[in-house]
Amino acid sequence: MASEIVTEVVHRGGMRFEGRSRSGLTVELDFVPPGGKLEGYSPLELLLASLAACSGQVVAGLLKRMGQEIAGFRVVARGVKKDIHPAVLTSVALEFEFSGGSLDPVSVEKALALSEERYCPVWAMLKASVPIKAEYRLLAG
Repeated sequence: MASEIVTEVVHRGGMRFEGRSRSGLTVELDFVPPGGKLEGYSPLELLLASLAACSGQVVAGLLKRMGQEIAGFRVVARGVKKDIHPAVLTSVALEFEFSGGSLDPVSVEKALALSEERYCPVWAMLKASVPIKAEYRLLAG
């Protein structure tokens, strides 16, 4: 069975749009030529943020189920894009950084693999068209 997901964007002038979720939350999107002032995420930044959040949510949830303790956690997504149109991403790097807590590296690696292979829909969609490399670091305190 399939379900529908709906979002909308409303033009706010220039190249700015306001994205609206079904719950009414908003996010600003913008495109500015070099030297201009950006007033929101670019669409590709938002795509990378979606990948980082989706994979991060999956990893955090799986580690919790595995009995692992996370104190601090962040995901950085870096994309390289072409300079000519269409300026698509040609590679993506995900950096998972954990600080504090008590994490077993084997559990972290398993959670990352499951996020990529099974549970993160954004990762599943993107990896079909762009190589995604994931790394993690366990930091003290």
